[in-house]
Amino acid sequence: MSSLLKRSGISLPLDETLAAKPLTVPVFESVDDSVLLKQEFQGSRHVKASDFPDRTGYESFINHVHLRFDQTRESLVSCLRYAQALQTGLARLQPRRHFQIIVAVGKDDCAVRFHEVRSGESWVAENLEGYSESVLVLDGG
Repeated sequence: MSSLLKRSGISLPLDETLAAKPLTVPVFESVDDSVLLKQEFQGSRHVKASDFPDRTGYESFINHVHLRFDQTRESLVSCLRYAQALQTGLARLQPRRHFQIIVAVGKDDCAVRFHEVRSGESWVAENLEGYSESVLVLDGG
């Protein structure tokens, strides 16, 4: 991810001047001690936490959004701003809980997901450079 950011002339945290419009914070819903994106949860009600080996896997599955990435700086900024909106929303909603926001940028899309950090559970590998996509992990909450 660092090379993609460098090539695009973007540094983190994002400069507010990159904002074309104010951040729109997503709507969350608490379900069985999980914080979920309301819209994604409503579309996945058939999926249960018991379908996964741990709660982190469940949350990462439900809490993911695919955004357009067309190799432009603007589309990368849009993906990063969505991740920033998640950070902001989670910090407001659950200030005592710790979350990871994961941004994975592939050839033609960007997946942004999040989960609560739990001892003994992880969604991403320790070596982020091992992924075929560019991956960024942000702290939230």
